[in-house]
Amino acid sequence: MRPEGLRFIEITLPTIAENLALDEAMLDQAESGNGPAVLRLWEPVQTAVVLGASGRISDDLNLETCQADNVVVARRSSGGGTVVIGPGTLNLTVILPVDADPAFRAVDTAQITVLGQLAESLQQLVPEVQVAGSGDLVLGDRKFSGSAQRRLKHWFLIHASILYNFPLDQISRYTALPKRQPEYRKSRDHNTFVINLPLSRPELLGCIQKAWLGSQPPQPPVEIPLAGATRIRLEKLGTPEWVYRF
Repeated sequence: MRPEGLRFIEITLPTIAENLALDEAMLDQAESGNGPAVLRLWEPVQTAVVLGASGRISDDLNLETCQADNVVVARRSSGGGTVVIGPGTLNLTVILPVDADPAFRAVDTAQITVLGQLAESLQQLVPEVQVAGSGDLVLGDRKFSGSAQRRLKHWFLIHASILYNFPLDQISRYTALPKRQPEYRKSRDHNTFVINLPLSRPELLGCIQKAWLGSQPPQPPVEIPLAGATRIRLEKLGTPEWVYRF
């Protein structure tokens, strides 16, 4: 399913909080009726640990190690588990209208549908790619991408982070084993559970664009709500009260 008029944006802002805030601002813009469906890609220049909206620092992080290494700790507005991102992780944001597909009306089917569309495209280069759990992408039984979701009344957002050239030892250095695990993980530690997708960045980018844009003609540039993103960062996502609330 490719929403008509889907706009593609590849933009990375200087900080993690700014990037997370821009995603939320674009969702708010769409919900207000002033924005189209969007596919956005960004890749941070620094390593960061990003919690889901309700993630608990005491459960998920090796906080002292993060602080000693000057690793950014952030919290997004979507749900899902804690992730470590940085150079070598391509972050994907899809913002879609709930009424575009019957599968989008429920949390679980929306997430699996979005990830399934991406998996189908990736399979053209890496046939072993599959969707597992409630929204992971895997090679065999090893995870290279997780996803999260935030829903408003008429629009929803899917976040996915894709490991393609990331130093995987950083995941066990900065995060603890999650208390909630999909059955297919079988209690494996990070080092034996996660894997990089064996594609170059251009190959990965091409698969993502093919999955969501297909052969649609070029679309007009989308208005990027930088003022809204700044407000969200200053009032919410960039504040210690938000990041350390749980």
